Amino acid sequence: MMRALAEFMMRGRLQAGTVAILGFLIPLLSPVAVALTTLRKGGVEGVVILLVGSSPALLSMWFGETNSLITWMALLSLTVVYVAALTLRVTISLQLMIVSVMALATIIALMTLWVAPNIVDIMSDNVMQQIAALEQQGKQDQQSMMPLLTLASAVGMSGLLAYILAVNGLIGVLLGRWLQALAYNPNGFGEEFRGLRLGIGFSAACFLGNVLLSYQGDEYWWWSNILAIPLLLVAAAVAHEVVRLKGLGAQWLVLFYVIALMMMPVIMSIGFLDAWINFRERLQKKQ
Repeated sequence: MMRALAEFMMRGRLQAGTVAILGFLIPLLSPVAVALTTLRKGGVEGVVILLVGSSPALLSMWFGETNSLITWMALLSLTVVYVAALTLRVTISLQLMIVSVMALATIIALMTLWVAPNIVDIMSDNVMQQIAALEQQGKQDQQSMMPLLTLASAVGMSGLLAYILAVNGLIGVLLGRWLQALAYNPNGFGEEFRGLRLGIGFSAACFLGNVLLSYQGDEYWWWSNILAIPLLLVAAAVAHEVVRLKGLGAQWLVLFYVIALMMMPVIMSIGFLDAWINFRERLQKKQ
């Protein structure tokens, strides 16, 4: 089914544009359409699908059907997906693609805080409204609300914006790459993902940045989590390679992801150490 979807989108602009427009109703379709088109056909075609996929959100905002925050989030997310997909197409490097996503998401969030602070204010107001609703219902007291109040600061909301853009960008490009492999290079995505490694410098910067920001207070919580993303992806790549080499079942991958949710710092450390130890190369030599 997914291969059929990829082949349908690759038939032409009309088909890819249709899927991108449907993304206004079905999450992830627009990012996947932009990513796959950019990866397979290049930047010009990718821009066309980006504009087509953005048109429903823009028209909806124009006629007052959706608020500006949702529209801008959709536009910014598709922009990150496009740049990341173009980077992957040119460099053929998952590491550089991840770096581009992290950098662009951070730059957009900081520029938004500086150039369009009203967007951050809207996000903060939404959080404050949720907090007020919980307080009125008597579900939370003021003390337990303090972490949320801190996150509702400008620093916290800009971090949340960067995190959303980074996660959406990575999911969109990775799904697009997977669909590309299904249609044109079966098993190619699996091999590419299992080979993901980070340079020592970038890995160290992410790990140390995550640790340092974790001690700067709750308002930096989202910023610290952004830096954990590359390390978690590497740890996932290690887990998939171990399962493949050992001939283990899919249940071991399920177990890994459950552990990752419960013990994220431990899993992040695996991604960090892999830059020095290279677990997969050592395991392959023992096979």
